[in-house]
This record gives sequence, C-alpha cells and structure tokens, in this order.
Amino acid sequence: MFRQKRVTALVLFFILAISLAPALAEEVRIPLMGKGVWKKASGEAVIKDAEAGQKEITIDAKGLKKNGVYTAWFVNMKPRMDMAGIGTGDYSFKGDDKGEGHYTAKVAASEVEKWQMIEIAYHPAGNPMDMKKMKIALAGKIKK
Repeated sequence: MFRQKRVTALVLFFILAISLAPALAEEVRIPLMGKGVWKKASGEAVIKDAEAGQKEITIDAKGLKKNGVYTAWFVNMKPRMDMAGIGTGDYSFKGDDKGEGHYTAKVAASEVEKWQMIEIAYHPAGNPMDMKKMKIALAGKIKK
C-alpha cells in the first residue's frame, strides 16, 4: 500500500514537472537605455528559449523618432569592437507614429553566448543598409 502511494506520488510529480517546464524556460530581460539624442528613449530586449537550440529575441522600444528606421545588433566592445545583425534579412524595424518600435527574431542559442551587448541603431536616411550615417539609439548589456 505504501509503495503504491509512493509510486503514484512520483508519477504525479513527473507529470507536474513536465507540464510546468515551458513556464520555467529561461528568460533574460535586458533594459535598453537611450543614448545621445535618444536619452529619453527606452526599451527592453527579452531573450527566451524557442525551439531546440534556438532563442527568440523580442525588442520593444519607445521614445524613438516617429516612423524612423532602426536595426538590431549584437555587439562586442572587447577585446575588439565587433557587431552582427540580430536575426535574418536587414535586421530592421520601423518605429510607428508614436515613436514605438517592435522587433522579433530567432537565433541560434550559441550565437547569444558570443555577444556582450544589444544595440538598436537609427538610420536617418530610412535605409537599413546605409551603415555610414547610422547612430546608436539604444543599448543594453546581455546578462550572462
């Protein structure tokens, strides 16, 4: 009788653990702070588990230039400055008429581990491929 109750309790424990696993998935929240003329801008990047070996990165920002074009970047400052776009394509999103922007991308989990920061760049000409005139609007350190 005691053994049967123990087995039942263990089975219930495993069922509960499996059902709660998605809710307990790792999630990292990174505050994004405005830089330069965007000092009043703010945002948050959320990195969470997606499919096996993947992370989903969601960026929400406010205080941006209305209808401005922005790109999302992984950045390292040390040992040397390096950067790579987050996701695929041109890594861009457009702020709305309230100065709010949203971007979501999936990347390899191993990719996130390589970087120190996330930066959001503003492209004044409206072309995300124009890297010469881009300015960093928001930045935040990736917590390890």
